[in-house]
Amino acid sequence: MGVTNVVFDFDGTLVDSRAVAIRIYNTIAEREGYALLKAEQLEELRGLSLRERCTRMGVSPLRLPGLVTRVLKDYRGVVHELALHEGIVEVLQRLRERGLRLSILSTNDEANIRAVLERHGLADWVAGIHSSNRVFGKARLLRGLMKRDGLSREELVYVGDECRDVEACKEAGVRVIAVRWGYDAPALLERAGPDALVEHPAELPACLERLAA
Repeated sequence: MGVTNVVFDFDGTLVDSRAVAIRIYNTIAEREGYALLKAEQLEELRGLSLRERCTRMGVSPLRLPGLVTRVLKDYRGVVHELALHEGIVEVLQRLRERGLRLSILSTNDEANIRAVLERHGLADWVAGIHSSNRVFGKARLLRGLMKRDGLSREELVYVGDECRDVEACKEAGVRVIAVRWGYDAPALLERAGPDALVEHPAELPACLERLAA
């Protein structure tokens, strides 16, 4: 049985939300007393795990869920600023033409995701949006998606940009393609051990074919 469903992460994978996320975080950090994030720190932080980033920025891991909730709330006011990564529209179109069902599974809020898709004319391209603000809750979402849609593990491939995406897919028994243009550094992703690692969106269709072979 071949791949029939491709599930994408949202932030970092489909959209370039880095500048917006930094601005929102810094606004909250000033209020909460966390360390401010400067642009020149970004490459260093990309090479750290999520917990290591929390330590570097003075954020207790116990307070991370609350921080994520506040970021997503503020996110709603700036979704109009988000742009899709170059080449994403073209690759989504190619995957649709091949008959693949496209979905999004993200820790971002569903309303935020839908607003971006609608602004770019892509709302009808996506079969489903699966959302949870639990930072490490993607494995549960993946299992729920497969059960709800009657999918086997062989039919689904996830595309994400963070180590936690890779870890969630391994936990759920799902194949995962990691992308180099997102939040986590390529070296960090390589150590996480995805099934494939791609440099540019245009490489995704061929990569999916290899995984499905």
